[in-house]
Amino acid sequence: MPRMMKPPGEPEGTPRKDVIFRQLVWTWCQTLSGIALMGALLLSAFYFLGLHWSLAAMFLTIWTAIPVVGWYFSQQIVKALTGCKPANPRNPNHQRIIKIVHELYPKTGLPVEPPVFVSPLPIANAFATGRNASNAFIAVTEGLFSVGLTDGELRGVLAHELAHVKGHDVAINSLLAVMGSLFGILLAGGLPNLFSPLVISSGQPLIDKLSDKVRKQKKRFYLPVGGFFGFLLMLTLFYCISFFTKFISLFVSRARESAADVQAIAWTKEPCELHSALQKIYRHILSHPSDLRSGILTSGLLGVLIVSPFEDPELDGATGGGLLARLRKQWRHLGENHPPVPDRLDMLDKIRGKACPRFI
Repeated sequence: MPRMMKPPGEPEGTPRKDVIFRQLVWTWCQTLSGIALMGALLLSAFYFLGLHWSLAAMFLTIWTAIPVVGWYFSQQIVKALTGCKPANPRNPNHQRIIKIVHELYPKTGLPVEPPVFVSPLPIANAFATGRNASNAFIAVTEGLFSVGLTDGELRGVLAHELAHVKGHDVAINSLLAVMGSLFGILLAGGLPNLFSPLVISSGQPLIDKLSDKVRKQKKRFYLPVGGFFGFLLMLTLFYCISFFTKFISLFVSRARESAADVQAIAWTKEPCELHSALQKIYRHILSHPSDLRSGILTSGLLGVLIVSPFEDPELDGATGGGLLARLRKQWRHLGENHPPVPDRLDMLDKIRGKACPRFI
């Protein structure tokens, strides 16, 4: 990475406040643009598709209740999934976590100091959740203690998790889930109206029309204006648009992860500590594939873990391989909750003004 110029009078290797500010603004712009785009899709669905409101209200109550309940009871759900227990002050490892969170808390401006929990999961990771800043908690896994993090590296990891609490990231992700559910309901209710001329004509139901075509005009059954292809086209369009809403949610999730990295550095002033911690966790995850139980549990927690347990080093580090390999890499990244670890390391180097040591 090329050496970056520091402002006059600022020590070499310290985090650049101007870069931190720009990165925080940029990540919030990404977050708000994702929410705005999801809102635009909802308004478009209302305007172009239309829906019978009694039916919409019934399905809306059912489908939006799931993410709303998930948000409100996120603390209890995550504790149950991960087996979290309050950190034991008599345990030296747990004591380190409690102490560091207590030291960081005054810098965060949070109304309540989040309690510290520890999960017995062997995978090395950390997470935070809760419906608001007064109801959140910070947690690490027992596997994190086997990575050999220094106090400075642990400080970077825990500051990242506190930044998620500060940024109301659980609420933001839940909001997008509700908006995505509402959009899916509108889409499911409105698309058949757009395609009704393809599946129903002259008052004749689809099943009767298809029977007539199979019996009398088999070839016409496969024409684009026929019921079969009209139905396929409707399903394909529904799938593609629904998939796009998922990409919006993942885009916002990646922006919140980057924002947490930047906010953590703003508090700790130590970009290389978080830089090193991410590398150690990343290396541990790659060398210790999670067992089936851990894989199932963590797959439901991807949005809150500090590092995805499903990182792909071949794609993350690939810079060559031609156009097809680069497109494959970019497509894969669009479907991730987290920015690739190498990209996060590059951002931390940028904030510092020069590269931190790398060992992955």
